[in-house]
Amino acid sequence: MRPHWPRSPIALLALMTSLFLSGCPGPHFSNVNPETPTPSPSPTATPTPTPTLLPETYVPYSHKEVAKLFNGFEIHTKVNTEAGAPALLERKAPESYVLDFDVRVRVPQAAQTIEQIAQADGQLPTLLPGLVSLLGASKVSNFYHGLYQLKVDSLGRTLNRLDQLLSRHNFFDCNTILELTDPKTSRKALFIQSDMDVNADGSDADRTNDVDGSSANFQPYTSYRWPKRTDKPSQFIPEREQRLKQAQAEYDQKNTAPERKKALKEQIDQLTREISDLKRYSFLISKADPFVVLPGFMLRQSNHQFLPRFGDYVVVIHDGKLYPAIIGDAGPSYKVGEASLRLATQIDTKANAYNRPSSDLNISYLVFPGSAESQPGPPDLPKMHDRCAELLNEMGGYTGELWQWQDILATPTPSPSPSITPTPLGTPTPLGTPTPLGTPTPLGTPTPPGTSTSVPPTASPTPSATASPSSPSASPKNTAHHVTRKRTEKQETPRGD
Repeated sequence: MRPHWPRSPIALLALMTSLFLSGCPGPHFSNVNPETPTPSPSPTATPTPTPTLLPETYVPYSHKEVAKLFNGFEIHTKVNTEAGAPALLERKAPESYVLDFDVRVRVPQAAQTIEQIAQADGQLPTLLPGLVSLLGASKVSNFYHGLYQLKVDSLGRTLNRLDQLLSRHNFFDCNTILELTDPKTSRKALFIQSDMDVNADGSDADRTNDVDGSSANFQPYTSYRWPKRTDKPSQFIPEREQRLKQAQAEYDQKNTAPERKKALKEQIDQLTREISDLKRYSFLISKADPFVVLPGFMLRQSNHQFLPRFGDYVVVIHDGKLYPAIIGDAGPSYKVGEASLRLATQIDTKANAYNRPSSDLNISYLVFPGSAESQPGPPDLPKMHDRCAELLNEMGGYTGELWQWQDILATPTPSPSPSITPTPLGTPTPLGTPTPLGTPTPLGTPTPPGTSTSVPPTASPTPSATASPSSPSASPKNTAHHVTRKRTEKQETPRGD
């Protein structure tokens, strides 16, 4: 049936207009007050999730994952299940809910050939020309094997505390420890290759009371020590005396619990020893004295043919330079590679108590057992340089630069002002006439004994003009510098880096 169209043109126009408007309604202007909130659209209904198919019986399960701890350990986790008895019984069975903690560690082989050693420092064969022949008859020291055994033992003791596990960095901190003997001179040396951490310990009121003791693990003493030579008190005594007074007062209270009394007694004994030591002895100063730290167990092997002792000379080798030093302290027995701030900042100016100068195993330590001076005392830096040069020459010689340390603590001794004789203008000063006060010393003029000019660590080495400290013969012979009481394994818990 055909549609019936209006015959009147007016009616037809009205029909077309209404159709057009209904298809394109155009803009809509709302007369709603803008301050009136617009109603929210109705939320769309969330579809009902399809229910998970439930198991009809026990289904075996296994899941594996790999992660990494902050201390470098790679953790492989695995969950396995198996069918068991009713929960009433399994709850009482220890073997029904078990965590197997399996630690697998590769104990490294000691580097012994010149090729293996040069991988860490390619300049060593040039700096120590006799090293190649010495390595041919060298022996991997049982100090090396003992060190890694102690590292493994440390892991076993701390497995129940993941935050205290020895870090990957500290486990692999030693590339080698070799026993070298020169066939011509019979001179013995321990060759150690490792990284370098920082020891910021030590104080000596006789030389200075400007020692920064703010680092977290700071201790005002070192294992190498000597009797005090002045009556200047240590800056670290008053604080310890105050702590001792407080601990003693709490200990004396009647209501102090027995367990607390035991802890206080240990604290009182420790503080008493520390105060006594600070009153009787002087120690190395980390920021001023070049010294290294060896693991404590190495210094306790009394019958070892290569036994190192406090005060023995050491040459530290890095980046083409050789640095004289001594053994000054004992560290944790499961770590190796540590030196004073003086050494550390010479290798890297950014080093501090919390920032090691080298994390790579590119630091070599040549330790000369039995080379310590008979009388301990403040390091004589010029003598240290000359003695290390002699020891190196007894091990096949050396090339390159053997560093000459400057005494940064030396205070110039003021000399009396000479009487100034007026000299006519233009008349040359006769030879031997005193130089007027304030006139700069001409280049090359020797510095008067007892004076020294501080040089920054990066300065080129120059012969030291520092007078040696008080003669060792001024103090009675003693063995007080052979002290390994500080920083035992119990006092320093291993933890990750």
